[in-house]
Amino acid sequence: MDCCTKKNQYYTEEEAAEALIRSHIRFNKPALNYYFCGECTHYHLTSRQEKHPLLNQPEVIERIKKEQQSQDWSNRLRRK
Repeated sequence: MDCCTKKNQYYTEEEAAEALIRSHIRFNKPALNYYFCGECTHYHLTSRQEKHPLLNQPEVIERIKKEQQSQDWSNRLRRK
């Protein structure tokens, strides 16, 4: 089912949390939080709310940093 927001839909809170982390790995201006949508009954990412506490956990910060470095090296090697 499509949502009127036209945003990506995540069926569980766990999927939304993982997508939130991946947005921090991939994008310069990542999403800050996720929310439950009453229209489609799924979760969406948003950049209009306060930063989710998950993003302040040391293990999540370390994961984001390591995966960003990995992506950076992959991109450098692909250019050659």
